[in-house]
Amino acid sequence: MLHRYFVLAIALVAVLIGVQVPNFITQYQQRLDSQLTEAMVYYKEYQQIADKYLNGDMNALIQMHEESDNPVFKDEAVPIRELIQRVDLYRHEQQQLQQGYLKQLWFVATEANREMVDNTWRAYSFNVPLTRQAVFSGVIAALLAVFIFDGCIGGCKLVYRRWQRKRHQPQRHA
Repeated sequence: MLHRYFVLAIALVAVLIGVQVPNFITQYQQRLDSQLTEAMVYYKEYQQIADKYLNGDMNALIQMHEESDNPVFKDEAVPIRELIQRVDLYRHEQQQLQQGYLKQLWFVATEANREMVDNTWRAYSFNVPLTRQAVFSGVIAALLAVFIFDGCIGGCKLVYRRWQRKRHQPQRHA
């Protein structure tokens, strides 16, 4: 009887953890959107310069900075390149997060920007959203937790029974 209560407690904890998954993805998306918005403020300014003088070619703008005799412009090439790479990364991540829930989950778990994932986790706000994805995640987490727990208990019982049988068998001498 106590075993069943313990299994229920594990299932409840797993549900509470599972319903946080879509909320984490939402908070990650919000962080990504704000980072992209901030980066785009500076990106647009450089893009306007590239549009005006270089037919919109940002790589040509970087090349002009790199080849400049002025050390200030030369040094500015690095942050411009990093800004462009950051904007490209954020756009790619936004695109990945426009897919279905399971693909979003897989993306955040395996490919998402680790620094941004860590920052999202540090600033994470726990709540219990009752969305379809949250309920799905909670149920799956509970089923997996109970399945793993019962499998471990069953495996331990099996090993213990075999050990008991071997211990109580009479020893044969040849």
